[in-house]
Amino acid sequence: MNLSLYENASALRGLEQYQNVIANNIAASHVAGFKKVAVSFEAVEGGEIARSTHDKLKNEMPGSFPVMKNQVDYHEGELRETNNPMDLALRGEGFFALLNENGDSVYTRDGQFYVNADGELVNSMGHQFADVGGAPIQTVPGGGDLTVDKEGQIFQNGENVGQVGVFVFENPLLDLQKVGGGFVAKEADVEPQPAEQQQFTIMQGYLENSNVSAIEEMIGLIEVSRAHEANQKMIQTFDQNIGKAIGTLGQTQ
Repeated sequence: MNLSLYENASALRGLEQYQNVIANNIAASHVAGFKKVAVSFEAVEGGEIARSTHDKLKNEMPGSFPVMKNQVDYHEGELRETNNPMDLALRGEGFFALLNENGDSVYTRDGQFYVNADGELVNSMGHQFADVGGAPIQTVPGGGDLTVDKEGQIFQNGENVGQVGVFVFENPLLDLQKVGGGFVAKEADVEPQPAEQQQFTIMQGYLENSNVSAIEEMIGLIEVSRAHEANQKMIQTFDQNIGKAIGTLGQTQ
């Protein structure tokens, strides 16, 4: 058994997964509040083939197989001024909370909101923005424009009609998992806490851009392409050498 063939094949599989992550980052680079996925690799110790059974190669030189790891990068994106009073940006820690159609909480940094026919603050998917107590935010239908201060208090015709909820997690990397519309808690017992005022500032008329650098992601694609080509050539070389060995040693006098 030629261990190098397995090592290079494993590298190709990891590079394919890496390319998929980069493509997803680029596709969502213009989504407000989007957080990119960062990729790293580690080597599986000496010749483990199946991660499920951890069967090891016998009577072979030890090898190492790359395994891709990824995690969400929660670094804050740049703020972009839109001058749209229905755009909110978070500076600092925390997430806005959305209530989906099932009543479950989804957490996001995308502060684009609309006021529906019932006077509720919702996002483009119709999910309700939650207040500090986790309930939908109710305004007066047709009652005039909304003003949101840096603490998230909502005013309509000079009257306070609610407050945008901002929530923090002890460790977002461990507590949250990525879904299509933002993040959800990994476990049912994970409960966020309302953010303290010194932890955040809400800015009306701004949006937080994604933290994806399209240039960096394109460089990553080039690096993946070159690494993929190098591993393919290695596999072709090993295959040719094996073919020559078989052809030479297999000859009978």
